[in-house]
Amino acid sequence: MSWSVPKRIIAIVLAILGVLYPVLVYFGLSSYAPRYVLLTLLAVIVIRAILSVCTQKYLQAGLTLLVAVILTIAGIASEVVAIRFYPVIVTTTLAAIFTLSLFSGMPIIERFARMREGDLDDYARGYTRKLTKVWIGFFILNGLIAGWTALYASLETWTLYNGLISYVLVGILFVGEWPVRRLVRSRHDRQTQTEKTQQNRTDQEPV
Repeated sequence: MSWSVPKRIIAIVLAILGVLYPVLVYFGLSSYAPRYVLLTLLAVIVIRAILSVCTQKYLQAGLTLLVAVILTIAGIASEVVAIRFYPVIVTTTLAAIFTLSLFSGMPIIERFARMREGDLDDYARGYTRKLTKVWIGFFILNGLIAGWTALYASLETWTLYNGLISYVLVGILFVGEWPVRRLVRSRHDRQTQTEKTQQNRTDQEPV
C-alpha cells in the first residue's frame, strides 16, 4: 500500500476530529483533567502539521504550528480557556487568510471558482471578490461570538454554538449564496443585453 493512502486516511480522521472538536471537548472535560485534553489537542495539531509537511504544504504547516504555539502559551495561563479558544483561533486564521488573498491578486473564492468554472469574466471576478469579503465578515462575527462563549458562557453553551450553531450558519451562508449568485448574475446578463441592444440601435441610426 502506497504512502498516499495512509495520508488520506489520516487527513480524513483529522478532519472528522476537527468537526467534532467541541463535542469531544465537552465529554473530555467531563472525564479528564483539562491538561490532558489540551495535550491531546496539541498532539493532533502537531500531527496535522507533519502531514502538511509530507504533502509539501509548508505554509499550512507553519500556520498549524503557530496555532500550537498560541495554544501552548494560552494554556500556561488557563488550560480551559486555551481549549475553548481553539475555534476562535481557527476562525481568526481563516479570516486572515481570506483577507490576505484580497491583496495577493486572486481572492480565495475566485480560486475556488476557477477550479470549477475555469476562466472567469470581469463580472465573475468582481463577484468572487465581494463574496470573499462576505466570508471575511462572517468569520470575524463568528470569531467574536465564539470568543464570548469561550470566556463567559457555560461549557454547554460553548459546545452548542461551536459544535452546532456555527456549522449551521456556515451551511446557510454556503447554500444561501447559490440562489443569490444566480439572481444577480441573471440581472447582470439582462442589463448587459439591454445595453448592447440599445447600442446597436444607436449605431444603426442614420447620421
